[in-house]
Parts: sequence; structure tokens; C-alpha cells
Amino acid sequence: MLRLAVFARAPASGRVKSRLSPALPERLAAALYAGLLTDTLAATARARADERFAYWADGAGPAPAGIVSRAQRGADLGERLVHAFAEMLPAEAGGALVVASDTPGLTKELLDAALAALERHELVLGPAHDGGYWCIGLRRPAPELFSGVAWGSPAVLAATLARASAAGLHAAMQPPLGDLDTPPDVAELVGALARGEPGCGGATRAALHAMGMLPAAAQLP
Repeated sequence: MLRLAVFARAPASGRVKSRLSPALPERLAAALYAGLLTDTLAATARARADERFAYWADGAGPAPAGIVSRAQRGADLGERLVHAFAEMLPAEAGGALVVASDTPGLTKELLDAALAALERHELVLGPAHDGGYWCIGLRRPAPELFSGVAWGSPAVLAATLARASAAGLHAAMQPPLGDLDTPPDVAELVGALARGEPGCGGATRAALHAMGMLPAAAQLP
């Protein structure tokens, strides 16, 4: 049994992607995150998992059919991950993969590859360019991976790998991806789209188009 979960927030103005402001007004930052979330949930709905979840930090938001909404529990991201893996990894054999909701380059194919790796490895990690990770997968609960980590810092991945090594867990690394947290991240994504690179899903592209941030040649996939 393979389970796949998205850690998400409701795309409310002023409550998501605060680091994009003031370069982007809060309502536009929320609209951009809504596009990212829509694309992430769409990829999740199509991935080869047996069960799919959306874990919401601030109340249940909309999710496509086949994705069950649950609430995140815990004082910080580490505690929330511990609770989520405990729920998704009961006694029977299987694996659970948690993914971020702000990774423009996330695709069904990348999720399928991470899930396939999880069938062969106890730990799967997808590095993010900012020093964190865009996915983490486990075949058994491992709360020691999430204790004492400086969440939001560039040291998250390194700290997790150190804790994994101490616990005797070898990580199957997935391709690194960028997330979208800062104005330079947005500029990099817009540049990639202008060069004709895939860059992101259709909902994120549409959000950027609506803001007038894409040249005409980059408006369509």
C-alpha cells in the first residue's frame, strides 16, 4: 500500500507566500500559490499511489475527487510530519510519501518515480534548491528525523540526512527541484517559461499570465 500526501495551506490572501510581498501584493501572492496548489493536487490525483491525502495546515481546502482531506497536527513542521507519517504508516507493510505544495516543477512522473523508489528503499528524499526538500518518503515511522531541525533554514536537508545516517537509514535521492518562496524564484520561473522550458503546470502558468508576467509566446503550454 503506497500512500501519497500533499502538505498544503488554504490559498488565503495574507496567509500564504508572505515572502513574495511586497514585490507581489498579498492577493497576487495568494493567487500564485493557488495555482501551485492546484497543479500539485492534480499531479497527486494522477500519480500511482493507492491512497492520496491533502494535509491542511489551517482548515480543509478544496481537493479533487480521490484525495482525502486531513488536518495537520503539531506545533511545527517536524511535529506535523511525525503525526502524518504515524497516520499513514500503520502496522501493515507499505510506504508513505509527503510532498510540498509550492514546487512548480512537480509532475506526475516525478511522483511516480519517488513512489517506485519507496518500494525499494526505507527513505526517499527529493532535495529543494533552497536546502530543504520537496518530498520525503518512509516505509516506517521515523520521528527521529524531524526532531530539532531548524525548519525553513538552508540546513534542513543536511540535518535530515545526518539524522537518517544515525538511524541507519539510507536515502534514495530524487532529482532536485526549486520551490517558489521569493521574488527571485518567481523571476527564475518566468524566465524559464519565456525560454520555452516546461517550468510549471497549467494553473500556475495561468496565474502568472493573469498577472501580466508572461510574454505572449509563453502564455500557452
